[in-house]
Amino acid sequence: RPGGARPPPLSLPDKLDDPPAEFVCPISHQVMSDPVVGPAGISYEREVLRQWLSVRKIDPTTQASLDMGDVYANFSLRGLIARWAAGQSGGGVIFGGGG
Repeated sequence: RPGGARPPPLSLPDKLDDPPAEFVCPISHQVMSDPVVGPAGISYEREVLRQWLSVRKIDPTTQASLDMGDVYANFSLRGLIARWAAGQSGGGVIFGGGG
């Protein structure tokens, strides 16, 4: 895969108030811990998108053909989410481990 090994998803606190819309997966409506971005520039939670594409082979937002090989880790968004969540929780975001 391009980009080599990827870090594990962020371990986010259970309660995060009023997340910015850009941090929320358009499929699950939850704050993303392992965001990936597709060709259209739209980010999704990796595992949620994988499940979506196992049933439908289209981008959930654009309806264009999409495969997991077409998406890449969105490290910039991941970092922004981690910083925002750390501020929400008093620094309790873990940059590795389960989510």
